[in-house]
Amino acid sequence: MPSHPRYREDLTRTEILALLGAGPLNRSQIAARLGLGAATVTEHTRRLVALGYIRELAPQVSGPGRPRVPLEVVADAAYTLGLRVHPTHVVGVLVRLDGSEVDRFEIPFDPADDPVSQLADACAGAFAAETGSRVRGVGVALPGVIDPTTGTVRLSPRLGWTGVPLGPALAERLPVPVLIDNDTRASTTAELLFGAGREHDDFLVLAIGDGVGMGIVLGRRVHRGPDGVAGEFGHVPVDPSGPVCVCGRNGCLEAYVADHALAARARRRGLTDRDLDLDGLLALAGAPGFAELLAETGAILGRAVAGVVNVLAVRALTVIGESHVLWPYLEPGFSAAIGAGVVAFPDLDVRVRPWDDSAHARGAASLVLAASIAS
Repeated sequence: MPSHPRYREDLTRTEILALLGAGPLNRSQIAARLGLGAATVTEHTRRLVALGYIRELAPQVSGPGRPRVPLEVVADAAYTLGLRVHPTHVVGVLVRLDGSEVDRFEIPFDPADDPVSQLADACAGAFAAETGSRVRGVGVALPGVIDPTTGTVRLSPRLGWTGVPLGPALAERLPVPVLIDNDTRASTTAELLFGAGREHDDFLVLAIGDGVGMGIVLGRRVHRGPDGVAGEFGHVPVDPSGPVCVCGRNGCLEAYVADHALAARARRRGLTDRDLDLDGLLALAGAPGFAELLAETGAILGRAVAGVVNVLAVRALTVIGESHVLWPYLEPGFSAAIGAGVVAFPDLDVRVRPWDDSAHARGAASLVLAASIAS
């Protein structure tokens, strides 16, 4: 069976595919859009043509000089399968080379049971279908501290896992390479290829939901840090005497901003006597007391983001995650904190992405697309 692959830093071929997913371009246009030299683009496009992933169209003549040859992606030439692992279920998405979906599915999941068998069974349908021979790899996105170079889940409090070698074990059960990474970093890869990365070389991805995470893109590369320990934004300390976080420490950002933390803070303030889920929080978001709580939370989040922006000098931020529905109520406090706290770029380009439960799965598919094409 295929061994667990290592991440490769050169995503040029994948970026070319993602760019062509928006429509045909010639090599000069690709070079200009991605800031690459002509020779580099020629080398990579030649390889992609040989693989059958892109093809040349009829030359276009416009003025003197050699005709320009447009290239287009052959979207159905290969697929990647992405899985998002949640404490109660797994969402799978089968994705074409241009990032569009072929199929999606959802199955129940119990992290206390045998995870490898459950995930292998989740993939079985994709490989049994007539499209199975086109699947080039499987990506798995899950919450926690993940070492993508070894495929090991070092720590996932939400899943109750510590030191689980998920990638190698799953690769033994599947006929294609397997890549494992943190769910926010997976979605950050998708944002690099198909979202903010089409306009920015450096940006942040803020994930808010049942946890808080941050993806960092610098120089068109997703920052992972040694052993995958990067992006644990939810554990930035806010107040050492603050609420207890899921990590066991006091006063982490996540203990203020995550949806369960917001519900707990609302109860402590006497705003509700119920255990509110995200829908419950949204239903009461504009009520007296709740509006103030959310604006205050937005300010806490904004101050933390401002610190990162000041250190990294990025100019764009994409907000993702289940709690994006609360953004209209978080945004006033957030924007005020950004305006007061960011030194050089108070006009930070903030975008909020529509979200559904398959988004991290699409990110996982982007991870393996990047690795399989770069290799």
